[in-house]
Amino acid sequence: MNKKIRQVLSVAGTEYVGWITNPRIIILGVLLIFVKALAIEPLAARAEKFGERLIVFEPFIAVGNSGMLAMLIPLVFLVLLADYPRLGSNTLFFISRTGKRSWLWGQLLFLISAILTFMSVILLSSILFSGGRFGTSWSDAVTKYNARFPNEAYNFDSQLIPSNLYNQIPMIKAVLQTFVLMSAYLFLLSLIIYLFKIMFGNSAGFAAATAVIALGVTTTSLYSELRWAFPMANTIMWLHYEEILREPIYPVYCSFLYFGIAVLALILLNYFGLRKINLMENNEL
Repeated sequence: MNKKIRQVLSVAGTEYVGWITNPRIIILGVLLIFVKALAIEPLAARAEKFGERLIVFEPFIAVGNSGMLAMLIPLVFLVLLADYPRLGSNTLFFISRTGKRSWLWGQLLFLISAILTFMSVILLSSILFSGGRFGTSWSDAVTKYNARFPNEAYNFDSQLIPSNLYNQIPMIKAVLQTFVLMSAYLFLLSLIIYLFKIMFGNSAGFAAATAVIALGVTTTSLYSELRWAFPMANTIMWLHYEEILREPIYPVYCSFLYFGIAVLALILLNYFGLRKINLMENNEL
C-alpha cells in the first residue's frame, strides 16, 4: 500500500477510535430517546389509530424533516466533535511525521466516518423503533390519515411527514436525500469547527457553527427567503416542495450544489490555514 495512503488511514483510524470510545458518545443514546419521543412514537401512534403499520423507513424521514430534530441532531454532533481537531504538541509532532496533506485528508476521512456512523445509528434506530413493515411506497397510515381524521390535520403529529413530501417524492428517494443532505450539513458544520481550530487554535468554531444553526432555525421559522442561505433549510426536504403542485419551491439540486460549493470552499480554507502552521523543518506541505 502506498505510504501516503497508509498515513491517511492511520490518522483517520486513530481519530475514529478516540472518538467512538470517548465516554461523551453516550450523548448519542440520549439523542435517540428524544428521536423516539418526538418523532417515532407519535407517528407509530397515528398508524395504530389508523389500523395499519408504518413502512420502516418513514420514521427516519420524519426525524430528518422535523424542525426540532433538524436543530437538535447537529447540536449533538457538534458536542461529540467539540475536542477535534486535537492540535496539542503531540499532534503537531504527529503531523510533522505524516505531512500536513496526509494529516488533513486523514481528518476528512475521519469526519466522513464519524458522520456516517452517527447518521447510520439514527437510521437503524428509527427502523428498529418503528414497529413497521418493509416496503418501498408510502403507507396509507401516512398518506390517508388526515383524510380519515380531518380534525387532526393541523396537529403537530401531522407535520412529521407533511403532504409536501409524500405527494411529491417517492419514499426511498426521500430516505436517501434526507440521509445525504443531513450528512452534508454535519460535514459543513464540522469543517467550520476545524477551520477556527486550525486558523486560530481555539474553540470559537463551536460558537460559529452554533450561530449558523441558530440563524438557520430563525430564518426557516420565519419562512424568510434568506433561509436558503443557511444549511438547515437546504437539509429539510419538505421545504423544497409545494403541497399540491409539482413545481418545486426550491429545486433539490440547488441544495446539493449549495453543500458541494460550501464544503469545497471550507476544505480549501482548512488546507491553506493548515499550511500556516509552523512544524519541524523540511516537513512543509
